[in-house]
Amino acid sequence: MPDDSASLAQKTARYALTGALLLVGGWMLRHFLPALCWAVVLGIATSSLYDHWLAKFTGKRRHAWAALTFTSLIGIVLIAPIVFGGLVAVREAISLAHAFAEAGKNGPPELPQWILQLPWVGDWLRGQWAERLGHMGTSPDGIARAQPAVFEWTRIVGAQVFRRVVTLVFTLVTLYFVYLNRDELRADVPRVSRRLFGPTVEPLLARVVEAVRATVDGIVLVAVAEGVIMCGVYAVAGAPHPILLGAVTGIFAMIPFAAPLVFGAVALLLASQGAIGAGIAVAAAGSVLLFVADHFVRPVIIGGGAKLPFLWVLLGILGGIESFGLVGIFVGPALMAALVSIWRNWVREIPAAEPPRDA
Repeated sequence: MPDDSASLAQKTARYALTGALLLVGGWMLRHFLPALCWAVVLGIATSSLYDHWLAKFTGKRRHAWAALTFTSLIGIVLIAPIVFGGLVAVREAISLAHAFAEAGKNGPPELPQWILQLPWVGDWLRGQWAERLGHMGTSPDGIARAQPAVFEWTRIVGAQVFRRVVTLVFTLVTLYFVYLNRDELRADVPRVSRRLFGPTVEPLLARVVEAVRATVDGIVLVAVAEGVIMCGVYAVAGAPHPILLGAVTGIFAMIPFAAPLVFGAVALLLASQGAIGAGIAVAAAGSVLLFVADHFVRPVIIGGGAKLPFLWVLLGILGGIESFGLVGIFVGPALMAALVSIWRNWVREIPAAEPPRDA
């Protein structure tokens, strides 16, 4: 009895210490958890590509060189759009500041005639436009109040871009070590999981990995395809900066129901310039493309790979974005896949009800 009691006390103390250390470590690394999550997601999503890349290297240091070069390639692919977007944002902010300055001298520009001729809302829009911006032409301090807001917006955008770049740098550093120690991780994670939760946890881990890979394929690849197609639509319709707008559309297409904000704004821009037919064509093409992608392509890719009904995939994406930010696009469906897998295993383990016996 004394030995058994001491052994139980030691186990309890050990588990309590392990839990406390995990909590303290998680709190200490809380600001780096997004980078760690992104590294895991990228490592899972690119595992097959990295296998082909690793096969090109030979020698004693092949793993180090393969991990370094592949991580550098991913960094170029990810950092270049962020830097380009930041430069475009700064340029547009400067252009907007000059527009405010011109408005302060000459008064606000007139609304397009097609907007003023809209039934019921045309007069209201004219009044709102004059009320909000009419003071610029007569009040000398109108531009003084507008310019600080523009520069404050520029400062906020710059801070957000810097924060994203720092997170991305830590993500790439972590991703390098994930690639470098991938074989050890593949063996250690299942071993530790089996020791903690038993052998039944291995199918659960496999399901989570499949869900992450399927979500990346269904979200990222489909969004890239949407961006490329809409880039061509913008170019044919005569929209300004079609490549930039196509890239923005592709980024927004990763988030459910967000792509219409981009191609809708482009359609309104074209209509405001008098190209009403082109604006309608952009809106129609974007709507059809979004409908096909969200109702036919993504359910097949994500639902088939993650073994999930698309409703749960959609809820996982939306809930993941709300809870974890952008990385929740991939974490959410993985979590839903784990929960559904646990549910299905429990259902299979419940014995069928025995038929009632005759009295």
